[in-house]
Amino acid sequence: MDLSTFLAHHLGARGAEPALESGTRTWSYADLDRITRDRAARLRGLHPKAVRIALVGEHTAEALVWTLAVMRAGLVHTPLSPGLPPERMREALRVAGPDLVLRCTTEPLREEDLGRPVIDAAQLAAGASLADGAESPVSWPVQETAYSIFTSGSSGLPKLVNVGHQGVEALCEAQTRLFGVEPGDRVLQFSSLAFDASVAEVLVTLYAGGTLVVPVWDGGSWVNAVGTHLAEHGCDVITAPPSVYARLTDEARKMIGTVVFAGEAMTEVDFRMAARFSRVFNAYGPTEGTVCFSVAEPSRFTTSVGRPVDGYEARVHDPATHTYTTSGLGELVIVGQGVALGYEGVERGEAPFTTVDGARAYHTGDEVELRDGEVFYRGRIDDRIKRLGHRIALTELEGRLSALLGSRVAVLTHEGSLVLAHTTTGRTEPELKAWLREVLPNWEVPDTLLLVPDIPVGHTGKADKDALRALVGRDGTGTRSGGAGEEAGQDAVSALVEELLGVPVTPGTSFFDAGGDSFGLVQLQVKLAQLYGEERVQSAFDLLNYDFTVEGFLAAVGDAPQAAASPVPAVLRTVSSDLAGLTASLTALRQEASGAPGTVTVTGAGGFIGGHVLDKLLGTGRPLVVVTTSSPRRVVERHCVRFGRQEADFSDVRFLSYDDLEAPAEDTGGWGAVVHCGYHVNHVLPLERQVKDSIATTRTLVRAAAERGAHQFVFVSAASVGQEFVPLTEDALEAVGDPYSQSKFVAESYVGALDGTGCRVDIVRTGLVYGHQAGDAAFLDDDVFANLLRISGQRRVMPRLAGLVPVCHVADVVETLLTAAAGRAAERRAVLLQRTYDTDQLSAELGGVALADPREWLAAVTEAGATDPRVLAALRLWLDEQGWSGPVHATCRPIIRELIKTLEI
Repeated sequence: MDLSTFLAHHLGARGAEPALESGTRTWSYADLDRITRDRAARLRGLHPKAVRIALVGEHTAEALVWTLAVMRAGLVHTPLSPGLPPERMREALRVAGPDLVLRCTTEPLREEDLGRPVIDAAQLAAGASLADGAESPVSWPVQETAYSIFTSGSSGLPKLVNVGHQGVEALCEAQTRLFGVEPGDRVLQFSSLAFDASVAEVLVTLYAGGTLVVPVWDGGSWVNAVGTHLAEHGCDVITAPPSVYARLTDEARKMIGTVVFAGEAMTEVDFRMAARFSRVFNAYGPTEGTVCFSVAEPSRFTTSVGRPVDGYEARVHDPATHTYTTSGLGELVIVGQGVALGYEGVERGEAPFTTVDGARAYHTGDEVELRDGEVFYRGRIDDRIKRLGHRIALTELEGRLSALLGSRVAVLTHEGSLVLAHTTTGRTEPELKAWLREVLPNWEVPDTLLLVPDIPVGHTGKADKDALRALVGRDGTGTRSGGAGEEAGQDAVSALVEELLGVPVTPGTSFFDAGGDSFGLVQLQVKLAQLYGEERVQSAFDLLNYDFTVEGFLAAVGDAPQAAASPVPAVLRTVSSDLAGLTASLTALRQEASGAPGTVTVTGAGGFIGGHVLDKLLGTGRPLVVVTTSSPRRVVERHCVRFGRQEADFSDVRFLSYDDLEAPAEDTGGWGAVVHCGYHVNHVLPLERQVKDSIATTRTLVRAAAERGAHQFVFVSAASVGQEFVPLTEDALEAVGDPYSQSKFVAESYVGALDGTGCRVDIVRTGLVYGHQAGDAAFLDDDVFANLLRISGQRRVMPRLAGLVPVCHVADVVETLLTAAAGRAAERRAVLLQRTYDTDQLSAELGGVALADPREWLAAVTEAGATDPRVLAALRLWLDEQGWSGPVHATCRPIIRELIKTLEI
């Protein structure tokens, strides 16, 4: 089915059902059918012999409607971003050679500048409607090319990809099925219309009978507009590059049903971030195909980009023998009906397009491993990189910049940044960067400008980029311009912080208060190590207690650094004052409360322990309340996958958010027992931030329990708080090791405030909890000790630990918690651990690996560069702890052996 017929069929099939929504306006399928049919006839009547129309516009419903009209008119749709620099716009139009330029934006586009007829879409839409019938047919004859899009990373001369009609319907069928898009689902139209992902967003939604949602945009930051929309309204499906998703807030992320990552390689950090709230897909496809070649839905992080969708086959090309195989390592060649027709202005069949077994094929330039039909991405085989969803050819960009600057330059990547090394001295760095923003698309503007006397060369006469990388990393040379001494240091550090956060911060503002997280802090530490050296930066971070301010860091790396004041006294003063007021308020709340004895309220149901608690309670007939920070739908979907449940099993479950707990108790029903398992596990987050994070949610839950008349409250704490239950004092809190364990100690006091109000409180401090089933394996990705075992098993050497490692099994933990929830626990304050392991025992379980000094082991692992920086930061703290002091052997469960088997070491 050609594209014009495709749109006519699907727009005409659903009548009054909503098809497009933006702000307060909604278009039904019938509306879009009528409007696009009329506008298609207008376009045909305006230029009867037209073949191609360049549409300039994006991020508005009007631009999207005109996109559909161009496609329905049977014309070759060629979208262009209005944000292109004038020179790039003229070059793109020269390559495309459109018959008309349709302006769907307020940006000025003059015919005399572009050399093409420009039609204002608003004026054209305002004209009198055409009558139905012969002048406004349902569909129109089409060209061989359905749409043309400039490849997402064309540097130098743009390459315009001509895509045929054959792969469109297969794309829609595959993504509808794989992503689970159903009639009525709300799909966010995020991508620029000039990016081929928009083709899938639009056409797949209409094929499935969903509703396209275009957030209201005021012309400012599009990502901010999307984030605001998601936080308020949510969506069922969104497709976005990982770097864009990372800029959304948790409030926005938890309102997304399904996330489809595309345009950039998905990292482990990206996956874990999204999997907390949403169903996650990793989609791969070059513009030279019909948007999407393969899709993966990982249950845990993998470099797999999945298996080819229907209509495609994968091959690996061996350049030595010029053969195409179905397995092995090499360049990916995609084969099938969705392969593009070729580049505009290039003869058919010229590289990188070819045929394999009589079918159209395209050499992607991506190195992959093809194993059992699954594609594992390895990287580019040339110098092309992906940035902000666009592919950049560094050599081509280098040539253009050299011509623009009138001097020799080198373009390279360093620690994820794009670096321009140059010898130009006619402009200051701010002036040069501002000028580059004017002449380059934003994805090509370098992050770092490195001014050098000469471009160093190697023995081949080519630029020595390794030498330039060394200059970038040496004592801050070239990373930012500025004066000497302290002021330059502050400018350089502030610039790095701003680069990571996307906003300027004052020297005294905490990194976390400015919106940073623990992973961002580790990234900052890596970048600062390039300026000041790894040891100096590590020492400074130790002094800062893993919080960060620019002025605090600069003081800590000085000649006589002073240790930052411990946060414990200030935190304890704040907590003590709050607890005094809370205790009185809980008593008052409790006097008015009426509980529901049979109801069990569970937190952390999407987590490891909480999920097992919830599963044990499902089907018992007891009313259940789940308090969660995640999307309820996502909690149910993940639980069904983990435990083989059906959605019907959740018929007696009521979901509440922590915001809902602010509602009056009579609106949400009384509670019986509360089992509080939900806690943000972050060993690096400073104690002050923990107070605003998991301690704050615990406080909210405690108030809600009193207001709703709960008679039992069980809290899962940590054995790392200590073996003895002692009052919360400054000395006792200082004696607890890492900030996470300190926060558990503080949270215990908030829970303990319920004692004496008619609610029994049980606190269970557990050792490290394992016993993971197949569906639980992803929870081990963030587990510090599990990562230590995994790394040690892979490297065949593990660090010599100072104390014992206390562990217990999740089945026994769940039984203990539910016994306590029933009021049958022998002790109200208990430490639960079933076995301890020393270093020798762990080494034996790993098959007799060698032992090493912890610092040397950590240094070697860090240097290898194969471990998530967040894990390294947590390991650094963890290895400093003393561990458990006395041996315990209360169970014969081979807990560590089961764990190692689960980790597949």
